[in-house]
Amino acid sequence: MKAIAPMLATIGKELPRGDGWVFEPKYDGIRVLAYVNGRDVALVTRNGLDKARQFPEIVDALRALEQRAKRPLVLDGEIVAMHGGVPARFQELQGRMHVTDASAIAHLRDASPSSLFAFDLLLDGKKTLVTEPWRVRRKHLAALLQPPGRTSALRLSDVGENGEAMLRTARRNDWEGVIAKRADASYEPGRRSRDWLKLKIEHRQEFVVGGWTEPRNTREHIGAILLGYYDSNGDLIYAGHTGTGFTRKSLLEMYHRLAKLERKSSPFTTTPKTNERPHWTRPSVVVEIKFNEWTGDGKLRQPVFIGVRDDKSPREVTHEPESIAKPAKRARSTTRPTRAGTKRRSRQPNYAALLDALTDIERAGGDGEIELPEGALDVSHLDKIFFPETKQTKGDLMRYYVRVAPYILPAIADRPLVMKRFPNGVASKGFFQQRAPAEAPDTVRVEAVADVGLRTQDRLIGGDLATLLYVVQLGAISIDPWHSRVQSVTRADYSIIDLDPGPRAPFSRVVEVAHAVKDVLDELHLHAVPKTSGASGVHIVLPLGRGVPNDGARTLAELIATMVAERNPKIATVERSVGLRPRGAVYVDYLQNIRAKTVAGVYSVRARPGATVSTPLRWNEINEQLDPGEFTMDTVPPRIEKIGDLWARGMKAPNSLAGVLTRG
Repeated sequence: MKAIAPMLATIGKELPRGDGWVFEPKYDGIRVLAYVNGRDVALVTRNGLDKARQFPEIVDALRALEQRAKRPLVLDGEIVAMHGGVPARFQELQGRMHVTDASAIAHLRDASPSSLFAFDLLLDGKKTLVTEPWRVRRKHLAALLQPPGRTSALRLSDVGENGEAMLRTARRNDWEGVIAKRADASYEPGRRSRDWLKLKIEHRQEFVVGGWTEPRNTREHIGAILLGYYDSNGDLIYAGHTGTGFTRKSLLEMYHRLAKLERKSSPFTTTPKTNERPHWTRPSVVVEIKFNEWTGDGKLRQPVFIGVRDDKSPREVTHEPESIAKPAKRARSTTRPTRAGTKRRSRQPNYAALLDALTDIERAGGDGEIELPEGALDVSHLDKIFFPETKQTKGDLMRYYVRVAPYILPAIADRPLVMKRFPNGVASKGFFQQRAPAEAPDTVRVEAVADVGLRTQDRLIGGDLATLLYVVQLGAISIDPWHSRVQSVTRADYSIIDLDPGPRAPFSRVVEVAHAVKDVLDELHLHAVPKTSGASGVHIVLPLGRGVPNDGARTLAELIATMVAERNPKIATVERSVGLRPRGAVYVDYLQNIRAKTVAGVYSVRARPGATVSTPLRWNEINEQLDPGEFTMDTVPPRIEKIGDLWARGMKAPNSLAGVLTRG
């Protein structure tokens, strides 16, 4: 059978509202996909390990099921330790999940029984069910596992439609949490979906072990293990240490695991100071940790070791949101994830109050929560210097975007956003991020969008204040939108020409080429909005009507760029190779119109020392006196108040392309 990647749940903060949701216990075990075909059975974990050898009673139950059904099956479920006929906690599985000795496995089968709680059916004979709604898949699964098909080693997961009742049961019975699922949702292999929400009722997650410390006094083998998680940049971030929760046996087992992985240097981005001598390890051991809370400096408070998770890949371990599931708040407007083609309704922001709140948070230490029309949003490190040259902070950047929100939000509405993140400011190295973070709060808009390679992934979608400020919270300085909207990603609503000066071209040369573009536009009876790039160039943007394919937008820009270069060969070029361009020429770039390509959006701050802004201009402002460095976070808001929104005004009327694209 062809392998299937399991669908993953997004962390939720509260019970979802409205009809169409069902709820299941969050079983505290090992997630597996069970592949059953005749006598061949595999229990495959998320990172590709087969646990069939360790759990023979589950294998036997699945073989018996296949014999009755007389067809191959693929089930999704959780292997759970059983104690007194009821599910036990993950610790009870520790004695079984790593055992390889046949006699020990046979003994544990009786001494420490387990069950597979099946909660999904992906293949039923020749019928693939992944595209079917959950209700349909559940109906097939329930029919399959009815007596006598339901055994002590193979069970149908519990399910209910009253989330609050199940959450109360979870708290009463000390469950790990509750899973909420949309009943009409298909199964999305390999994707972390908002159609499944993991509602935790305790602080608990996986961490990667990056080392250990020497024991002190009478303790043996290990003093404490050093814990971390990976951030979106791929760096291992130190989160704290723990020596609590170990037995004498598990301390020895952990020591043997880590000693084989010892290395000379720390794997953490910042080497932690330890009370005892540290030993560093290759970060390949994943452990589950229970703790009270995260501290203000990003460390774990009172962490306790639960067990080793060899079913999880170290690179999957991130900082999960710490919020514990709460009952639904009925007074708030909906923040259910939007679907393509829909719009989110929210009340009008109180910009003055929001500016004051951001200032108060920055003065109080930089971390806090702001209330937005879409809901609450956590912000942090607002006091961090993002622009060393001007001493402007992350808080200054966020307040700038609040001031220009009435103008930038319509410009980026419904557009997928690409982020270049600078978590430590412009003096540090930035990195691009296309995919929306898995832990993105429900207050921001996330939708699955296909790029030019038809690869679909979750992306942040612009248009509301929460998403705009969340992008800034992540350390993105500029707002870089696609040229198309999520409802029609194959069609652009503007065409862009990017004037990019070579290393020997002064800005006066950019001005000269911009006017050469204007001459061609006038000849073709087209109009455009020029804007500074916020760096050393100029963007010239032509509004388009509905239904223009991305290739059409690129062809239009190519026609104009080619005409400009042919008429002005000494100062303008369409040559892509830098080495072949004329010295001192301006590259007239038309290739930014490819689907999923971006340039800095209008009113975006750039990651440059002066906090410059990509600012729309009047054509008569493009002259020898034009200095792009004058348009900054400080000067652009009063400029808009004085002269209005040139972008909205200029982009209002689309160009008529009749006859233009057929020009030879």
